[in-house]
Amino acid sequence: MYVFIVNPDAGRGHAARLWDETENILQQRQIDYRMLISNSEIAAQNFIAEQQQFYTLKAIAVIGGDGTMSSVIQSIAKTSTALAILPAGSGNDTARMFKLTTQPAQFIEQLVAHRTITIDLLSFNGRFGITVAGIGIDAMIGQRVNQSWYKPFLNRLGIGSFAYTIAAVLELLTFQAFSSNVTIDGKNYSLQTAWLIACGNTSSYGGGLVVCPQASPTDGILNLTMLHDVGRLKILFQLFPTLLRGQPILRKGVTYIEGKELAIQTNRPISVIVDGEVITSTPLLMKIQVQALKLVLTI
Repeated sequence: MYVFIVNPDAGRGHAARLWDETENILQQRQIDYRMLISNSEIAAQNFIAEQQQFYTLKAIAVIGGDGTMSSVIQSIAKTSTALAILPAGSGNDTARMFKLTTQPAQFIEQLVAHRTITIDLLSFNGRFGITVAGIGIDAMIGQRVNQSWYKPFLNRLGIGSFAYTIAAVLELLTFQAFSSNVTIDGKNYSLQTAWLIACGNTSSYGGGLVVCPQASPTDGILNLTMLHDVGRLKILFQLFPTLLRGQPILRKGVTYIEGKELAIQTNRPISVIVDGEVITSTPLLMKIQVQALKLVLTI
């Protein structure tokens, strides 16, 4: 049995259109499935729990963005049920990382073939994440994107990821830096003027911004990128353009470290964005959960 979770709001209706095409293929091939159309995390989790009571689930298939995917992995992390993703959001960072198809026919073909990879997850405050946890200006960028008028417009043009670039420039002009104490695997780092702390299980977020260039979701390691003790103008005109080009920022003011467990304290509550959604705020405890999720490869 396959379960489909469809977010009708993802991609300003793109997910709904993908579902119509996908459902036709499922019916033509007489594949047994159950489906929920909802943008509610609670509804998705309740629906999955209900299906798990009655069926052995081969996979949970998400048609939506990273936020929809995040709501689903809370139910299937550390289980034998696999996750499949047909991307329909604006960021689609997980799909981009694993080069997943955007075509329903190929998606169903690979879903049935059930070729999977087992990946690590971020584990924090009782939740799981796949991509990057951003603390600081990046979380505010994500929040600005989600509330922006231009995101739906850019989605219609097929360039939804550009919304993150616009939001980043706007946020860089107003964000106030913070001080932080970061402890990773027992080693302490004191940041007097921190702008962002990105905790990566994968290398990119925000529609493809490569913030943790060495991160891999299969190495059992958490990669940290810390932007600190540098001025606003240098970030705007030197560091951020390098980030947009997908290059490591090997300059003063950027520190790369890695480990398995970390704790972050800040002088004021700072928003934390995970898989494209603002989930919580500091203080934050996080660790890498090794081989915690099966992902269907729909390349």
